[in-house]
Amino acid sequence: MKARTAMSLLLTGLLAVGLIAGPASIASGAAKKTTVVGTDAAGDWGGDPTAAPIGAALGQDLVGAEIGMADKKTINFIIKVSQLPPNGGVPELSRYVWSLTVDGDYVELDGKWTNYSRGACDPTSAQCPPPRDPGQQPFLVRANCSLVENVTTCEEVGIVQATFDAATGSITIPVPAALINAKRGSKIAPGSSDFTSGAGGTIVASPSAFLSVNNTSQLDAMPVLKTFTVR
Repeated sequence: MKARTAMSLLLTGLLAVGLIAGPASIASGAAKKTTVVGTDAAGDWGGDPTAAPIGAALGQDLVGAEIGMADKKTINFIIKVSQLPPNGGVPELSRYVWSLTVDGDYVELDGKWTNYSRGACDPTSAQCPPPRDPGQQPFLVRANCSLVENVTTCEEVGIVQATFDAATGSITIPVPAALINAKRGSKIAPGSSDFTSGAGGTIVASPSAFLSVNNTSQLDAMPVLKTFTVR
């Protein structure tokens, strides 16, 4: 009980920081047709109804996933949550990871509202040194992956800037098709890594300090069950 109380206070304090981080990015332009590729029940963060409101307030209560074409050269990967903080996200804290395959090759999208803690030095993708500025709402796109001692290790092939829309509870990640070697007719399917599979899903939302996928009391995981064909 004491540990849970301490965790609640920590997350609440970090959330308060997020509430004053500035205005949320709002999507513009006409809505594009998307395909729902995954759904998840609301209120199941941490597997405990008493803890679930904490995860929801932090933008970590996953409820759906969609994929669609932003234009002929860009694919939108959309994560839906039950709610986002009014400003759109929580700086440095809430982390989102989406495992997928493009024509059978593993690709990973890994991002946060801000990611300066890892953006300056990301040892998981051999990006340390040199340091660099990942910008706002960065999602690291990783590919050319391999399994080394049961840990999925990938090359960072690019950084894209996501849109966190508090009004719709959606995080839209625009990925250039060429960046992930996707072309017309390519199949984008669920992927598997040591982290996402260990957490019990294809997409995972968790505190960025989360270290062990064996402790599912601090995350939400959602399976992606459908394949999207690039149009």
